Amino acid sequence: MEPGEYDALVAQAQTGGSAAVELLQFMRTHKIHQPELVLQHGSKLLRNQWLGNELFVVMEQVFLAAAELGCDDWRDYCLKELTRNFPSSLRVERLKGIEKECQGEWKEAEKIYQKILSTKPEDTLAHKRLIAMYKQQSGKVPEAIESINKYLETFSTDSEVWHELGELYIEVGHLQRAAFCFEELIVHNPRSMYTILTYAELLYSTGDFEASRKYFSMASYLDETNLRALWGLATCNMALAEKDKAREKTKQFQELQKFTVQRLRSAYNRQGNAAGKAALKLLSTMTW
Repeated sequence: MEPGEYDALVAQAQTGGSAAVELLQFMRTHKIHQPELVLQHGSKLLRNQWLGNELFVVMEQVFLAAAELGCDDWRDYCLKELTRNFPSSLRVERLKGIEKECQGEWKEAEKIYQKILSTKPEDTLAHKRLIAMYKQQSGKVPEAIESINKYLETFSTDSEVWHELGELYIEVGHLQRAAFCFEELIVHNPRSMYTILTYAELLYSTGDFEASRKYFSMASYLDETNLRALWGLATCNMALAEKDKAREKTKQFQELQKFTVQRLRSAYNRQGNAAGKAALKLLSTMTW
């Protein structure tokens, strides 16, 4: 995507016709999530029947936007037309499941997705709809976790779902399992600061201070100005020193803590506000 390309298409789409079709195609290709824009232009195109071969693709796109925005008339119209034209399509069956979700008919939606998976177990979209459906319902986190684990048995390289599982494990307090998920994410993207820092924090929370320090050190190496990484490193050093009193007497350990605290002091000295002063006061207790 070229800089400004999308904005130019949005402006051109105001004229309708082929420009609006091009915009919707672009949004599908680049996975741009703006349901209001889809409904605005897609509904006009459907009214004017100016679509040709794009008719049913746009109809599905409008259905999804309408379902998300709560526009029942357009949602029902699109689903009715798609069902009439493709009565045996699994793709349309998924849309029926989404409609049931919109109506709060969770059991019916679940039946639809399970039926699709019994016919086509490799249908990733049906799997993900089941997971999303469980997450929307109060008290259904265990079912969501079970569904994700089942999904990952087949699609183990899906980093997005590993992340989702890790967050769910954090939500229910299963930190060691969450750490395993974030370890998988590091394998997929070893330079992701968010993943490295979250993994380091999970290791710290489970009491593995040595491993936690290694990952905070890695994050500090990747971005030496990252305060989250520096605070984590300093905190790990304190925890390790408390755990092993002999460790804090070693010159190497003292130098590492001194270096880390100096970096933090330098950052907060530049702030000059109340938060910065409070941080500096705390840092004065973190060296020995």
